[in-house]
Amino acid sequence: MKKITYLSAIMLFALLSSCTKNNDMIKAELEKALPAIEITSMGLIKQTGPFAVNDVIQVSFNGALTKADPGVLDFAWYDVPTSGKPAMVDSTHFASWNVTASAATANNGVATTFLPSTYPNTNTFSGNLNVKLSKLATGKTYSLYIYVRSADNKVAVLSQTKFITMK
Repeated sequence: MKKITYLSAIMLFALLSSCTKNNDMIKAELEKALPAIEITSMGLIKQTGPFAVNDVIQVSFNGALTKADPGVLDFAWYDVPTSGKPAMVDSTHFASWNVTASAATANNGVATTFLPSTYPNTNTFSGNLNVKLSKLATGKTYSLYIYVRSADNKVAVLSQTKFITMK
């Protein structure tokens, strides 16, 4: 009986150790499929419109970088006409993903936090834009575009149509 118990234990151990998965190959293939830069969401933080021209809104955004470093970040407002193509109304360029509001950025600022992820060579990011609405006209609706670029100039864009309305 002892021999059968020992033999069963050895066979069980051999079976379990031979069935371990090698996830490194799967992770490597997954990394190849991921975009170098991606912005996945944006929204307002606890604010609702319509907004006034002297308001400052806080826009959150999220995404991921794979085998890339952050470069520059831009955002742009487009009007939402009743007919025809939208036109850019205002834009701001940030030399990095963390810039304090100043006259050079029309008193707009951005702060971004990078977090490691479970994917190889990938960091997720979470950011906040502080945006002054002083250049937007009253009584209109605007779409927001956020452009994030990697250090090697790969770009990802996320837009939200009819993002805000001005009173």
